[in-house]
Amino acid sequence: MWVPRWVLWLVGLGLVGGAYALYAVHRENRLLETEVKKLEHLLAERPVELATFMASYERFLTKLHAAGQAQNWALAAFYYEELEETAEQLEKLNLTDDGVPVSQMMRPNLLQPLEAVEKAIQAQEPRAFQEGLRVLVSHCNSCHAAAGKPYIQFTLPEKDAPPRQRFTP
Repeated sequence: MWVPRWVLWLVGLGLVGGAYALYAVHRENRLLETEVKKLEHLLAERPVELATFMASYERFLTKLHAAGQAQNWALAAFYYEELEETAEQLEKLNLTDDGVPVSQMMRPNLLQPLEAVEKAIQAQEPRAFQEGLRVLVSHCNSCHAAAGKPYIQFTLPEKDAPPRQRFTP
């Protein structure tokens, strides 16, 4: 069977191109593997510090509360997103701190209670917003107690003041 020469050239070019593409993918994989090893090394040297996440969470909660008090629903929605992202990051890290499965505690204690806050923001409903925050803070305090740190407790004030930590024993 006779095959035109241009078909053979085309097949040959296809094979060469395919081989080059496979080489490029292999080379890119090797570079990515090297980067992953560097990042793993950094993580081993600088482990995730839970207190940093919790400090961010507290700050965002404070700002969320203040935005809701002012009925600035766009700003409240922004800080809701920040709280949600922080909790989701912690959940993805599969973090255990002092034997406490912190990441596993994110969904029931932070992400699920946040859903009521989100609905209240969307509905622009101040009472539901305050109730959602009250429930959220209650979950935070329950989680701290379950984690063996019952001395970390937060409160929500009644009027125009942000949530804050209670320092009296």
